[in-house]
Amino acid sequence: MLKKLAITAGLLLGLPATAHAASCDAPQTGFDNVYCFAKVYMDLDRQLNDNYISLMKLIGEGQKPVLRGGQRNWIAMRNEHCYRADGGSNMVNIDCALATTRARIQFLSDRLAECRATGCNVTKLGRINED
Repeated sequence: MLKKLAITAGLLLGLPATAHAASCDAPQTGFDNVYCFAKVYMDLDRQLNDNYISLMKLIGEGQKPVLRGGQRNWIAMRNEHCYRADGGSNMVNIDCALATTRARIQFLSDRLAECRATGCNVTKLGRINED
């Protein structure tokens, strides 16, 4: 069963790293889980942004809007599949968010390798994933 945690932006962004003594190897509470998942997701988000920026620097001006559109479409797809607002709660399916972000990191990494080796395929730059 997929883990579902209620996460608010304020909790994720406002939690100082020193506020948690719990180890992510053995989280003790639901709040420990949120903290640990947030750490993992923030690292994945950094990797995603690094790949996106590297690819934007590599491609031509005419290809940038295509990649930007693909990225925006991916964000919309991720939000549609992994996020739900229910009354006053914001629900993020963490397993979905992690898997979706890892897949996008790999997709962008593959585009980087492709662009460096054989040139960029503009059609692929606009896709959400390999499908």
